[in-house]
Amino acid sequence: DLQLTHAEFMKLSVGADPTVVECLQRAEREFPPGGELVRVSPGRDLLDRDEVTVVLGELRKPRNGRSKDELGFFREIFYQWSLAMHSKFNLLVLPHHTQVVCLLAFRHFLEMERGSTSCHALIAQVGTGEGKSMIVAALALYAVLALGKRAHVVMDDEVLLERDFFTFKRVFDAFEVPGPSMMSRRRPLSAFLCVSDERLAGRSGEPCLVARVPAKADICYCEAKHVQSYYASIARDENQDFDGYADCVLILDEVDALVIDEEPNEAFVYPNEDLSKMATSVASALARDASLDELSEIQNSSHPAAARVIAEMTKEWNRGRQMVMGEEFVYAKDVGRYCALHAGRADPKAWSLALECRNFQDGLGREILFQERLFVMSRPRVFRKYHRILGLTGSIGSKPEQCFLRDAYRTTFMSVPPFLKTCRGSPFHEAAPARLGERQRAVYVEVSQELQLTRLAEIALKARERVPVLIIARDRTYADRIVERLQHIARSQGLGAFSEDVVRSLSRTLYEADREQWKENLNRSTLAVGDGNGNRKSWRVTVTDPRGGRGTDYRVDDQTVDAHGGLLLIPTTIPTSRREWTQFLGRTARQDCRGQFCCVLSSADYTGLSRKYKQALPPDGGLEVIETILCWGDREASERIRGSAALYNCGVRVNELCEEVFGKRREILRDPVAREHLVDACQRFRWMSIQEVDVAFSRLSGLDPASIPTEAQDLGRPAEPISGSRSHFDRHALQHHRLGMRPYGTLPKVVVFCLDWSASMQSRDTRTPLSRFETCVACLQRILREQVRECDLVGVVVFGSHVQTVVPPTLKGQGGAMLEARIAGLRPQSAGGTCFFDAVAQCLQLLTQPRLADALPWLVCLTDGDDLGSRPQNARGELVTKMLQAGVPMRLNMVMITVGALKASNVQIIDSWVERVHSAGGLGRHLPERDAATIAKAFEVVAECLAAEVGGAIEC
Repeated sequence: DLQLTHAEFMKLSVGADPTVVECLQRAEREFPPGGELVRVSPGRDLLDRDEVTVVLGELRKPRNGRSKDELGFFREIFYQWSLAMHSKFNLLVLPHHTQVVCLLAFRHFLEMERGSTSCHALIAQVGTGEGKSMIVAALALYAVLALGKRAHVVMDDEVLLERDFFTFKRVFDAFEVPGPSMMSRRRPLSAFLCVSDERLAGRSGEPCLVARVPAKADICYCEAKHVQSYYASIARDENQDFDGYADCVLILDEVDALVIDEEPNEAFVYPNEDLSKMATSVASALARDASLDELSEIQNSSHPAAARVIAEMTKEWNRGRQMVMGEEFVYAKDVGRYCALHAGRADPKAWSLALECRNFQDGLGREILFQERLFVMSRPRVFRKYHRILGLTGSIGSKPEQCFLRDAYRTTFMSVPPFLKTCRGSPFHEAAPARLGERQRAVYVEVSQELQLTRLAEIALKARERVPVLIIARDRTYADRIVERLQHIARSQGLGAFSEDVVRSLSRTLYEADREQWKENLNRSTLAVGDGNGNRKSWRVTVTDPRGGRGTDYRVDDQTVDAHGGLLLIPTTIPTSRREWTQFLGRTARQDCRGQFCCVLSSADYTGLSRKYKQALPPDGGLEVIETILCWGDREASERIRGSAALYNCGVRVNELCEEVFGKRREILRDPVAREHLVDACQRFRWMSIQEVDVAFSRLSGLDPASIPTEAQDLGRPAEPISGSRSHFDRHALQHHRLGMRPYGTLPKVVVFCLDWSASMQSRDTRTPLSRFETCVACLQRILREQVRECDLVGVVVFGSHVQTVVPPTLKGQGGAMLEARIAGLRPQSAGGTCFFDAVAQCLQLLTQPRLADALPWLVCLTDGDDLGSRPQNARGELVTKMLQAGVPMRLNMVMITVGALKASNVQIIDSWVERVHSAGGLGRHLPERDAATIAKAFEVVAECLAAEVGGAIEC
């Protein structure tokens, strides 16, 4: 009912931005009741070929002999789409009224005049299963055909991206676009799909597949990373056209890529011919074990980057030796050298200085390619460059995310009513909570994963006797574990070999290993088992991961399933993102079918959030559990957005200034001194305020940052600079050299890692397949490989209910294999207790051993809770404080990582320690991580600190 459609749109627009109301009002004038696309009378047989031909003919031309067709290009787009769908499915598929109104509203928005204060982005909330893909494709075609623009369609799931592209490729191929002038011939519309290099290599016969966004493509379906690489290609081109985005529209299916709440910036590296020659000289010297004097001669050259090149080459030379063939690189016969491994394949385009060194060491390369960071891209700023941003999403997200979208992109929002709500007399269903299991609950919160698995088996294997069951695991690893457990229990219940048919995987692991089997499992997920006749009909249990919880269509056509409540969804985790939770629920209750859900959760997955916000999950297992977790997610999002605001603004400013240099002042790049200043600014901007960024760029000869307008706000430094940054250590290295002393960069380090291995470290709340402790172990292993030299020593101390020295400080060059084995074998305790203060005291004692007097001491600690169980005389860290006051050990560097909310008194104690270390001339850092999801980022800072200590720049 078209009249009801407009009424539902206007009902949802109450309180909306005036821009949205204006767009909807115009859509109603252009597509009024009585002006439907076609009239399908009750007597028509739409399976009859002749009748279908008549309907398609009506779709293609205006009704009632109107001289002006308000639908314009859309009418031909609808015709070609219906033709393609009929050819593929032998069914007549016409656009819903809701789709047409939505498209007309978007059209009006696209045609509005752009201004500095007008809305730049329009995001429509469209329910799952409501035909977003068709709206996206039609918008892309309209932008090209009617506006003469190009369209980048972004979707961050390569499976769904490929599915949608090939669904509409026939429609794209049906159109031609005008040439550049009136006399030019029309040409076919060009449409491309971006895929990985691996996929491209395996499908070389398909010209529509590309690895990068083509500059002149009319329509390109891609992921957000391809949009970034497209900008990077502009930044690397000799004739940069940073303003070319004005001729391109960005269309997003789901808006996750726009919500940038952690790392908003991306750095680009460029080759330097002079430094490559210098790096090759350093490599030759290192290969013959040259003396320090020989390296000093290179460092004393007139080139301003000499010290940096030597420091980076020394570090990466050692790292290159430690790289493992078959795991990190392979020999590629076609290029005659080692290449990095990405997704199991050799990637000749990937560059790393360590691999350059390894090729040199093994005689596969005679020259070192040296690249340096010269350009920083701000992702939100690049997105804003597009002519317009159009988004379609199942949920516009939390309030903090909506505020970010408004502020960053000048976004306004529109809601699209469900199609069935615009059809008089048609049922509309939403996923309903189902009380199942022994305790008849819609939400279960089990205290352990073992009990969670038991509950899943109870509910899923019983429910499948009535309806298909879809389980969404928290990650692919857990999905595989659930499949194994349910198949085992199904066999024990008498299903025998049929258990592998009854319980099927739909995880990402299976998709990557066997795509055809994955497709087969998807097709069978909602089909009855066996012949499915009579009352003996039963169904399958399908287990997927979060990827399968969004965008994948689980079609249910059996009326008996609807009578029993519809497809049963069993999430094993509630995502902290409301957008993702909406996607989960959208797997059931699709179209006019019923749907139901029953959550089976593990409280261990939410330990960190519960502790952080000092709130326990509701004990009764009601729907309040879901809302509590979602509210935690809202608070997290708000904190992340606030926490990254300064970094976002600094990135914007550096991006503006880099564009000025590369787009208008390229002569600056030919000045070695100015180039070194640029490298320094691009590597250290995260420790600068906007004012300091401008000061750094003012060192580039002839560049006046004050004359370059900015969108950025100065919110201060995103983070405090690492004590001992490159320029700081260059000065001291020069001083030591003049005095005949050994510079810090050549001194060995002794690094003691002090890790919490209490029971809470088993929590799997890192947003990765790894637990907190497993994340720590992985980070330690990487630092050991990449940042620790053969001449350095490493020790490991762990603490929980007691303190234990796992490895005393050990020389890596002699005990590297033992160190790796000991670290890999660490497992957290099951007991409680956190003797943190005692552990720090024991570490300081280890670092004061006489045999370590010539090494620079480093202490890196991580705890995820307050001290509980240290000795009475050290209950407030008194022993540690006394040692630091006495200057023991000398030249100490200390990094303290705390996860979650600690007591204010304990934070004050830790801050006093790092301040004392800093005041004594060492590096003192306290990294208070909000939650376990950022543990890995904290260890990245540790790696940066260790690199800075030897004068190394951060690898690009």
